[in-house]
Amino acid sequence: MDNEYYFIRKPDDDRLPFLVPDENTEDRRFRFDPQPPGSAPLVFHNGWRDLQRKRKIVGVTPDILFAGADLVVRDAIRECLLEQQLPSIHMHPVVYIDNAGQWHEDFWYLTFVDRFDCWDRAASEFDEESPPIRLGGFQLQEVYTYCLDEKLMRQTPLENRRLFKMGGDLNAFVVCHSSLAHIFRASGNSGASLMAIDDY
Repeated sequence: MDNEYYFIRKPDDDRLPFLVPDENTEDRRFRFDPQPPGSAPLVFHNGWRDLQRKRKIVGVTPDILFAGADLVVRDAIRECLLEQQLPSIHMHPVVYIDNAGQWHEDFWYLTFVDRFDCWDRAASEFDEESPPIRLGGFQLQEVYTYCLDEKLMRQTPLENRRLFKMGGDLNAFVVCHSSLAHIFRASGNSGASLMAIDDY
């Protein structure tokens, strides 16, 4: 099953932004809690703006942005995900302010209220000497290589494991099933990189 699932990761590209929330957004626990319907958009800017300018790097704004391991996606990707009727995912409007000060108001933050702890402790490599770190109500380990728990995956209906945030793991990558990979790949121009769990 490790070849059926992909980590959705930020590519190694100096042109991509590093999303930093503004002061009001930072206070809203958006990483763990769904935002109330109708509440103000989350607002982010590029924390690497000054560094990019100093290095004369022209920043880009692709269809997928990253706030840590979390995803911020444009309207078109949100619509594709809504068609899939995926459970446990909440989407809230985002304003991204780019290097030129332009507001992009067609983005959505994906919040995963539940995490799916499905990596096999016996077959994966992780830091077994250090105690788990408690963060946001979760106990997290530093994982080096991943192998999915085959029994747990088969016991879980596919519709509940097509897109999820990895639980029990400090990296907390967003994971997608191969049936959704095309949505996040977008011919390689989406701003995201997909890596098979088996290749990590």
